[in-house]
Order: sequence, then C-alpha cells, then structure tokens
Amino acid sequence: MDIVESLCGSYPDNFQKLDIKNDPNFVFVNDPNFNARQLFDAEGATVFVNSFIECEHYVFGGWNFTPVKNLELYLHNSLFFGVTLIIGFQLIYKLYRSLQ
Repeated sequence: MDIVESLCGSYPDNFQKLDIKNDPNFVFVNDPNFNARQLFDAEGATVFVNSFIECEHYVFGGWNFTPVKNLELYLHNSLFFGVTLIIGFQLIYKLYRSLQ
C-alpha cells in the first residue's frame, strides 16, 4: 500500500490520473461518493479534500504528514538536542574543572 492509498483510500475503478500541475485554472469537483479527508503538511497546516483526485494531488504535493508523524519528528528532534546539550555542558564542566 502506498502513501496515497493509506491517506486517501483505494484508487477508484477506472481511475485516470490528470496532469493538474500544467493547468493553473483547474478546479476540483466535489465527489459525493468520497468521504472528505483532512490532510496535514510538515508545518501542521491542514486542508480538507473532497475528491480522490484532489486528495492524491495534495498528497503528492507534500500534504502527506499525520499529527502523530509530526509529533514523532518533534520528539526525536527534542531528544537529540536535549542529549547534545547535556553532553556539551558536561564536557565544558569537565574542561573547566581540569583547568583549575
């Protein structure tokens, strides 16, 4: 299962991918058979999509994050910088003690 299917659902029967990026005036049509989905980008911004083609377009455009994924990235970064800061302070403290 790819990222599009995990966020947007299964590809519809007879799905034909459109080249939307070459048409700046393209308007997505609401699909009453598609349950609206909320997508997230890396900064936590959200967008609701109302058709599979719109969902696929946004996912390929970088709206493929989930709040859990964003939280996980934040926690990993916080842990890394926290441990680095503690080790740095310990090294500076040991250096300071050895100079006295």
